[in-house]
Amino acid sequence: MDGLVRKAFKGEGRIDKNATLPSKRILFSLILIFLCGIHCQTIFGQSISGSVMDFESKEPLVNSYIFIKNYPEFNWITNDEGAFSIKFPESIKNDTLVVSFLGYKSKVVPLLSLNTSGVKIELDRLMIALDEIVVRPETFQIENLINDILENLERNYPSQSHQLSGFYRKISTDYNEFTGLVEGAVTIQDVGYSKSISKSRIELNSLRKGDDLAEVDSVFLDYLDKLEAGIVKETGVKPISNDLISLYRQNPARGAYLEDALFTEKGLRMALIGIPEIPVYHEIVGYEVVEKDTVFQIVFGSTDPPIGTSFIKVNSRDFAVVELQQKVFLNADRTDYDEIFVKYGKVKEKYYPEKIVYKKMRLINRNVGGHSMDIHTYWFDEVNTGKFKKIRKKDVEKADEIIGSKVKEYNQDIWINSEFLKKHPLDSAIIRSLERFRSLEEQFKSNGKK
Repeated sequence: MDGLVRKAFKGEGRIDKNATLPSKRILFSLILIFLCGIHCQTIFGQSISGSVMDFESKEPLVNSYIFIKNYPEFNWITNDEGAFSIKFPESIKNDTLVVSFLGYKSKVVPLLSLNTSGVKIELDRLMIALDEIVVRPETFQIENLINDILENLERNYPSQSHQLSGFYRKISTDYNEFTGLVEGAVTIQDVGYSKSISKSRIELNSLRKGDDLAEVDSVFLDYLDKLEAGIVKETGVKPISNDLISLYRQNPARGAYLEDALFTEKGLRMALIGIPEIPVYHEIVGYEVVEKDTVFQIVFGSTDPPIGTSFIKVNSRDFAVVELQQKVFLNADRTDYDEIFVKYGKVKEKYYPEKIVYKKMRLINRNVGGHSMDIHTYWFDEVNTGKFKKIRKKDVEKADEIIGSKVKEYNQDIWINSEFLKKHPLDSAIIRSLERFRSLEEQFKSNGKK
């Protein structure tokens, strides 16, 4: 198990009510899963396997990093023979595969052009002179990197008030089917990363909901409610009901002021190095040049070498974490998991979240497992660091409210002209699955609050 799970079981550190990592949700999920004792299957519908090798020598490239371009959360690391096998939903089969290895030119290949097995990908060597720091995978270098990240937190991330304009989407799955859709335009007023996240405000400007096509067991939900009540009574920690607030609190840089957050010395050491009894292995698997800055990618996990499901990308010039993914497996078969992915963009010398993705199991019936997931996503397309209209207190989303409790009926005109939808369209395969009984427009209208 990775660092967060170990912390939950070993009792190392407390669970803070303002925690920004999915530790509380993971703890609840773990307890529920182990009490229920249920097995599951995965939701992936497509897979590609093959090998990566040097173009000239034909030698295998061990620890090559492979991911899907627009969905980097789907990724893999080649083994000792240069082999890989990557699984992904059928809905993103029109995307492209990116293969990278330190010291080689990255290769981008359309997924549709690849066979499902026996794919051979050859990479060319790349000679590049770096004027910045050269990061090496030895433990003492990783420790130095942790120190550099922490020393530059205040300089890299916003300490002043700002406002984010964003788009929220939740897609629910059950095996290869999609069973639910929620979308909303949001405004987030943040007081700065050095202050409590509870002082920040979220306003939901528009919302639309589709039908819930999943099989929901009301008796099981009643059981979970009672179980959760017992956990709350025991721990004193109540989970957040509002998905908008829960998702925003997954930004690890946002919680650096907390004692046990990821962006602290304790948190980074636990995630990247571990403890002597339960070490965490790490490998530098590649780099990319972004606007003349060199960004290194380090994978980490409980296996040696790491399988690539958890990684961190660090800008070697300013030591900012520009991407982070942490996948916590909840069972020995690695079929049940929680996963957080965050990507940051630079605006006026500060890094703000561009995208936050939180995947968690959907606990709605006795058939609990990684086949039934809620995939929550924020895209932030605009950052306002100057003067902005403050969110009124009466319009603020509350943690104990279900998303959209204040929003009126579905307004079709707003969504037809939505710039967010133009930038982040819904995949046609997802639409077909969600419309297997009636159109989404009919669902939105009937589910809109009257």
